[in-house]
Amino acid sequence: MRKLYAAAVLLFGLALAGCQTVSLPSINLNNAVTLNTIYGLENAYGIAINAANAYKSLPLCKTGTKPSATNICAKRSVIVRLQPAVARAQVAVNNAVSFAKIYPNIDITNVVAAAQTALNDVQQVLAEGAQ
Repeated sequence: MRKLYAAAVLLFGLALAGCQTVSLPSINLNNAVTLNTIYGLENAYGIAINAANAYKSLPLCKTGTKPSATNICAKRSVIVRLQPAVARAQVAVNNAVSFAKIYPNIDITNVVAAAQTALNDVQQVLAEGAQ
């Protein structure tokens, strides 16, 4: 567990460093999983939750400081915006899964699109935290 935490902190620190010469991996849910299936939505939700939990586990930034390569911390404002975004994503994904189980023969495109939007909101809030 400590190794996983250390790796997450290191990766997040590198992402915060903003290196222009190295292409760092990002949390892009559209590339990580196929979002057009229910299983893809569930997997994307798991990825988003893991990223949110990793961000929230960072120490909070001191007042007046910003995250950097030497100051690895989480912004309070991002954590505050992250909580409702994660809650909306959870509801949207649960609704999509329930709808697909209850109505297997009906087109779920709109339900999947709503869940995709909610997951992308979580991703956007996390990306703002790395700036």
